Amino acid sequence: MRTGSYLWRLFVRLLSLLEIVVFLQLSLAAQTQEDAQLAARMRHVAQFYHDRDGFSGVIAVKRNHHLLFQGSYGYANYEKQTPFKRDTRFAVASLSKQFTAAAILLLQQDGKLKTSDFLRQHYSQAPAAWDAVTLRYLLTQSSGIPDVDFVVLRQQHQADIPQILSTLIDKPLSFEPGTKYDYTNANYLLLARVVEEASGESYCQFLSRRIFRPLRMRQTSCVWNTQTTRHRANGYMQSAKGPAPDEDEDLGGLTGAGSLASTVGDLIRWTEGLHGGRILSQASLKEMLTPFQPEYGYGLTIQGKDKELDIGHVGKADGFYSQLDYVPAIKTTLVVISNLVAAGFNEGPGALEMDDELTRLSEDADSIVPSEGKEAKVPEEILRGYAGHYLQDGVKNPATAIISFHDGRLFLQKDGKEPVGLHAESADRFYIAGEPVELFITKADNGAPTTLGVLKFCPTQVDGYKKTSGEIGSGAAK
Repeated sequence: MRTGSYLWRLFVRLLSLLEIVVFLQLSLAAQTQEDAQLAARMRHVAQFYHDRDGFSGVIAVKRNHHLLFQGSYGYANYEKQTPFKRDTRFAVASLSKQFTAAAILLLQQDGKLKTSDFLRQHYSQAPAAWDAVTLRYLLTQSSGIPDVDFVVLRQQHQADIPQILSTLIDKPLSFEPGTKYDYTNANYLLLARVVEEASGESYCQFLSRRIFRPLRMRQTSCVWNTQTTRHRANGYMQSAKGPAPDEDEDLGGLTGAGSLASTVGDLIRWTEGLHGGRILSQASLKEMLTPFQPEYGYGLTIQGKDKELDIGHVGKADGFYSQLDYVPAIKTTLVVISNLVAAGFNEGPGALEMDDELTRLSEDADSIVPSEGKEAKVPEEILRGYAGHYLQDGVKNPATAIISFHDGRLFLQKDGKEPVGLHAESADRFYIAGEPVELFITKADNGAPTTLGVLKFCPTQVDGYKKTSGEIGSGAAK
């Protein structure tokens, strides 16, 4: 009897284990199917902006160490029609700044400096006018030190760092250190010199020893140079005849601020390593991600909060555009790197819109994104509440935007042009079909609309408009 009871209990336990195994298999299958559907939508987004805007480059989205999507579009070399490969390197420009910031924090952990130190303690050439400048002010782009005119230096073929920095010595500060935000490359050129002084190594040796090797970033190098950088993508600018060669031959003059060459895979390793605690202590990482001025920490922008917190940076160089984002709430890294820029400014065609849509899909797989041409259903009373006149905020000669409601849809009229229809992505976010523009409504605590934000992609620009009047009739503005 006891034997039978034991066998029965054993049978029940085995059955329970089998149920658990089946449950896990079904859950994994469901998750795999969800990921496949999400990857298909991401692929559509990327293909849309390649077809519409000519995006050229590589994209990757990785969540919890699992690659959700990776794709490449265009060519690494258009003359030879060379496709992108896993080890294709790009000039990542200002993405370099976060590595410099991490190097400073590593040296702080080593006890060789403090971010509260004055610059003159580690850079003997600092003039008296810089006495109040601390390393933290450099890190947060609030030092007041003016930027270097790299256009002039390039024309004069100057790439020697001491010579470049010497052009700043006699210039007055733009403002009192710590009082304003002013993004400059000069701040990070100086920080690279601090790294060398405090470590006793070259900037490149320190980064290689403390960051690149531990994270197995084998395809990342400290200087972008077209003569020595292997497996590199060529940089191009859009033209009427197609992609035209356009890139800096040597970014060595931007050491610390924008000199690195890297790949999509290495940038993901770096981001996962940084936020996963493999490089910095938790205290150092917290310091790095705490904005001193609005939305800027140490070499990183910090935008949004809670589930929508997005940590990243943009890199711009002649012929190249890169964007690296990390969304902590879902442990997702997103990389968009382009070797084609639009004429007149260093923005990758379609790259910003693509990055925005892929980020939103990563955060919420049910999001509506403009490239799919779908529209959310928003109650009519909410749409009617948005109608009215909006006056541009913070400018001397403000422009007026008019939102009107007609036949169940909102219309936007600006600068006396014909009204254009708005398509709802959500109850307070809209897009204009076929245009790199999105609009979002900010509301007061009582739900009343107060501000209209117009986000323009490529180049990035956000215009704010304050609502000045209530609903405008039932007809579209003329």
